[in-house]
Amino acid sequence: MEYRLKIGDGEPIQVDVDEIDLGENGSANRNEGGTMSLVLGDRSFDVSFLNISENLIHIEIDGMAHRAHIVVDGDEKHIMIDGAEYLVRDADLLEKRVSRGGGRAVPTEVTPPMPSVVVRVLVNIGDVVEKGDGAVVVSSMKMETTLFAPFGGTVTKINVSEGDKVDPGQILVDIEKDGEEGESDD
Repeated sequence: MEYRLKIGDGEPIQVDVDEIDLGENGSANRNEGGTMSLVLGDRSFDVSFLNISENLIHIEIDGMAHRAHIVVDGDEKHIMIDGAEYLVRDADLLEKRVSRGGGRAVPTEVTPPMPSVVVRVLVNIGDVVEKGDGAVVVSSMKMETTLFAPFGGTVTKINVSEGDKVDPGQILVDIEKDGEEGESDD
């Protein structure tokens, strides 16, 4: 099977899954796993995986062991491997949405990628923020992640306090978008 994936803001990459074996019953349920062969460009990888829980997978890539925490948010997958977080999306689906002028091609809310605890709130009500300014710091799996303003605007509401437990999709800070902000940043 062939996939075109977009990781973060990078260019789409072609991923070919040559073979996949999901074990005895043909599924990858909890405490079950499988193997696959992946091809990225001119490199191939042998991958084996074991589902530990709904969001946690033990994965070996060419013999190197990793733990991957995966949170699915609609068509997006937030994947944390070895302390690094990756946003993975279907590039073809993104291009269709952008060409139709709909969908969420860019973030529109300050929301955590996985269940987390609020460590610090970096903004106050009334603050004017620019796209990319830090808004909230959350901690998950002993890793701190800064959540950024998705666009320039004014902070109108803060929905959390330090120590609050938060979930994916929960809006942590409301920002009223600047009227002069364009549709794209090109």
